[in-house]
Amino acid sequence: MSVLIIGAGLGGLCLAQALKKHHIPFKLFEKDGQRDFRAQGYRVRISGEGVLALQYALTPDLWALFEKSSAEFDPMGVRLDAITGNQLDPATTAALGAGPRPAVDGRPQPFSVDRKTFRAVLLTGLEEGKEVFFGKQLTHYEVHDGRVRAHFSDGTVEEGALLVGADGLRSQVRRQLLPQCPLIDTQMRIVYGKTPLTAEFERRFVPVALRGMAIALDRADEAAPKTLLFEPMRFRRDDAEDLQVKLPDDYVYWVFAAHRDLVPLPDEQTLRLDHEQSAQLPLTMTQKWHPSIRALFEAQDVSQTSTLRISSVQPDLPPWEPSRRVTLLGDAIHVMPPTGGVGANTALRDAADLARRIVEIGGVDKVDAKLIGEYEDTLRSFARTAVAWSWQGGRRAFGLKPVEDLTSNGVDCFHQEVRMQEAKRGMPAYTSTGRCANRVDIRLVRLIKQQ
Repeated sequence: MSVLIIGAGLGGLCLAQALKKHHIPFKLFEKDGQRDFRAQGYRVRISGEGVLALQYALTPDLWALFEKSSAEFDPMGVRLDAITGNQLDPATTAALGAGPRPAVDGRPQPFSVDRKTFRAVLLTGLEEGKEVFFGKQLTHYEVHDGRVRAHFSDGTVEEGALLVGADGLRSQVRRQLLPQCPLIDTQMRIVYGKTPLTAEFERRFVPVALRGMAIALDRADEAAPKTLLFEPMRFRRDDAEDLQVKLPDDYVYWVFAAHRDLVPLPDEQTLRLDHEQSAQLPLTMTQKWHPSIRALFEAQDVSQTSTLRISSVQPDLPPWEPSRRVTLLGDAIHVMPPTGGVGANTALRDAADLARRIVEIGGVDKVDAKLIGEYEDTLRSFARTAVAWSWQGGRRAFGLKPVEDLTSNGVDCFHQEVRMQEAKRGMPAYTSTGRCANRVDIRLVRLIKQQ
């Protein structure tokens, strides 16, 4: 009997690698038709619990590939006035330090990785058609006779001992297992993209921001803040030709964030913008910003720009009755604002913790409700801290409203849209039968605390 993993995001792939390393049978199903069907986002910071999770999950060869494919890490960070282009607090750069990637207070050194490259690393060694399957959209699952059956939109059915929903924000597994677990629309809208690090761009851009993480703040109207978070991604290419994965060209990853009321479009239209329209949005909203900062938008790779709604679970994440045969990990159960820098690390921690428990009990056939309940108790404990931190960071740096001001309208609005989208696709509705250990990016912590 196998572990059935739904979703080939970072958490699902980490779980697959951990199970493979420890000889636990599994099958991983991804709805996208191929490995690189869509953009997978850009920079991801792996630190603390995320690093420990990968060390548990990856073989020595895969760990070496992960290290070699990561970007240079620079602990510097600056805060800029978006209007003037000036550094708000020159002491910040010195306070955050500089130099090689550090291991602080016994914690593992952090890594900056390109999400697409990192995903390729996590796919390395997984056999397509035997261990990982693409083009497999889950419609529902059934639990009976001590087994779980996963039903897919192509009419196929897979049977296993445990089904793990690692299928992200719009998790079909969560909607069936926990229909009472709603998501909150934070009302924050972001445009994320990448700008190639060319000599011409570096000439135009803010010199002090060409190293490390930076935040540009537009506080001309304190009631309507606009924020830009960005960081250069420079990759070590000494052994690039020998790597099993392809490194991207160097770039600056960036996220422009503002409340939905500041966007000069109806919200429904904002969330449907294509790449070119998304690329134009920050240019339209930052016409008073300093030219050296706007250069980031003017030189962007338009084909890589997207607009997103930021959603979250409620920070208290209430408990639920565990199922022996079905559980969740990562964004499928605790999606959070990106302002804490811990979402990916929390998902990786979930994956490694679940794999470790399965290994230690002697295999998936011995998994019971007690083991799943203990795993989910720990998951909730970590997630509550991570989600709370993300909301705190969002309030300071991005003007995110308190969660209590959003729960009455955001939840209903979000789920109404989900149901409408599913109805349009002809998907059926199913009901259910049933101290911060996450080490955040210290530079982001310090930049946010300067608010």
